Amino acid sequence: MKLETRLFAFATIVALLTASAGNLWAQANALEELPTNAYRKSFGSGWDCERGFKKINNTCAVIKIPENAHLGSYGSDWKCNRGFLKNNNICKKVRVPSNAYLLDAQYGLGWECERGYKPDQNSFGEAQTQCIKVDVPENAVLSESSYGSGWECEQGYKTVGNSCNAIVIPVNAYATASTYDKGWECMRGYQENNSACIALKIPDNAFLDRRGENWQCERGYRKTDDSCIKIILPENAYLKDEGNDWRCARGFKKQASSCSPILIPDNAHIDSMGDGWSCNEPYRENHGLCEVVGG
Repeated sequence: MKLETRLFAFATIVALLTASAGNLWAQANALEELPTNAYRKSFGSGWDCERGFKKINNTCAVIKIPENAHLGSYGSDWKCNRGFLKNNNICKKVRVPSNAYLLDAQYGLGWECERGYKPDQNSFGEAQTQCIKVDVPENAVLSESSYGSGWECEQGYKTVGNSCNAIVIPVNAYATASTYDKGWECMRGYQENNSACIALKIPDNAFLDRRGENWQCERGYRKTDDSCIKIILPENAYLKDEGNDWRCARGFKKQASSCSPILIPDNAHIDSMGDGWSCNEPYRENHGLCEVVGG
């Protein structure tokens, strides 16, 4: 029998077996007994309960909807009506205090204080059942959150206890949006020192860094105390990418302030770093030489 004929016969057998297995699975799925108030899934195997029923073990139990509740949009559970909150298996009426409004929620307090008011809290930070007026100090405005103090200082002022104190901005500084720290930052090229902004002393061959709070040496110079010292490149050396140091060229090794050539023994090669050597296979290093293992 030719190879093509045998391959065709094999493919036919596989197709028949696959179809047979599919038919058996479909028949088994169809023969599976459905519980009352259930239906077969459109895709895949198994079943789901009809709307208004909930799957419990292998049955569909009717969903018991308590007073002031309704069946959810998916039909598999119930939700409390607006103005009620879920509490175990009942819906408890939300008690909305004065100066508050009802929320469309199933959990939590079910209400929120109106703007200008905040929930009263006890010493443990637990919310109480009333809304108290936010006492806004001078030079402050109501915040977007009704929790915490309920207010925040205007720009140019910072929070000190329950008041807003004017921020004193030193010369060569600018105001920031923060109202809780010092409220200002030094301008670029100046550095904070005892609540003042002192001009940075930039030495020759240096420049301000990206943040503008310090300086760094130009490429080819190394920072030493308050100055930039020129880097002297020895023979067979080059500057590193950072530009503040040097390294030896491939095939040379750094020794003090010079680059010495690497002495490579027989049956060896320069390593990937370029400043050392490794033995060729199948040789192994032995006292500075490359020898065959067991040789």
